[in-house]
Amino acid sequence: MTDGLTVDESLRALAALEAAWKNDDEALTALALGGADERQLPALVAAYGEHAMDTLMALAFGLRATMSEQEMVDLSDAVSSNIGARMSALLTRSLKAWGEATAADDLPATKAIAHAVIDAMRAVTEDPAKTEVLPLLATFRTYALNGA
Repeated sequence: MTDGLTVDESLRALAALEAAWKNDDEALTALALGGADERQLPALVAAYGEHAMDTLMALAFGLRATMSEQEMVDLSDAVSSNIGARMSALLTRSLKAWGEATAADDLPATKAIAHAVIDAMRAVTEDPAKTEVLPLLATFRTYALNGA
């Protein structure tokens, strides 16, 4: 898993996003308990949001595994000069700071972070108004399980 997230962390974050979307406080509370060696849920959800947005932005700009070094430089320049990409980076940095400052059991803040992540993910899809959240999260779950 990229961005320093393990498969288990990604799956826990996705479960939290789904629980927040469904307004399932019981599931969110259980996920917030975590283990002694696990990241606090608000911070994990925000970190996952950064990963998801990085992935979606790379796809939106046409990143391919077969790109040459020059193509990668050109793509990096294109992303750096795009206001949407810069705003996405600003949003994810802000969410990460908020997530790291939030107590593990603060469900309202965790839900707010989760909804911001979901809204950001939907905003960069082809048709945000028609993007169904649960199938989108299922796609990211499959992505995590396949170790991509």
